[in-house]
Amino acid sequence: MRRSDDDTQPIPVTGAPEVDARTPGAGRHAAPRVRRSLGSWALVIAREAGIVAAIVVAAVILARLIVGPIAYVSDDAMEPSIAAGSRVLVTSWGETAAGDLVLVRSPDAWASPTGTSVARVIAVGGQQVVCCDDSGRITVDGVALEEPYRSGPTDQVTFDVSVPDGRVFVLADRRGTARDSRALLPVEGGSLPTSDIVGRVVVVLWPPRGFIG
Repeated sequence: MRRSDDDTQPIPVTGAPEVDARTPGAGRHAAPRVRRSLGSWALVIAREAGIVAAIVVAAVILARLIVGPIAYVSDDAMEPSIAAGSRVLVTSWGETAAGDLVLVRSPDAWASPTGTSVARVIAVGGQQVVCCDDSGRITVDGVALEEPYRSGPTDQVTFDVSVPDGRVFVLADRRGTARDSRALLPVEGGSLPTSDIVGRVVVVLWPPRGFIG
């Protein structure tokens, strides 16, 4: 028996949804759409906020470990480098070296109203500091210091000090002041223990001046 041409036609399937091939993700292998409820979105937002908060807290803790307090400079002892009334940022990170500006806990002889003072490290433990050579310059281990930051002469008080280990010899940039190691010469040659150093001054925040070189 010979089949007619009609027998070769595909058998239509009824009840199946029509699929537009132009639609991305259409077809029987399409991924199912997931709808999140309001509660699940709230959980996602809360989780992300928790992560951000944890990062912020960790950053603050790290900053406090590296960067110390913001200090108020109450006097003009460090002018012209730092003016009276300035606010400076201090860091406890790294070693203190000669030439650094440091925030120190003030000895009673300095009579600082804030209990701290900023001074410049002139010599560290193991060095010899002398005032002054024939040109009125301080020498450290026999080498004269060029001090472009200095305001006024240094030789109001002469000294010859060997700085003990673990201590520093500090001077104000405005040499007319007595709030530095020269006021303490009878005790350990005026040197201060490094434990009295709060940290190094790195930035003058106000009035804006920037990093201390």
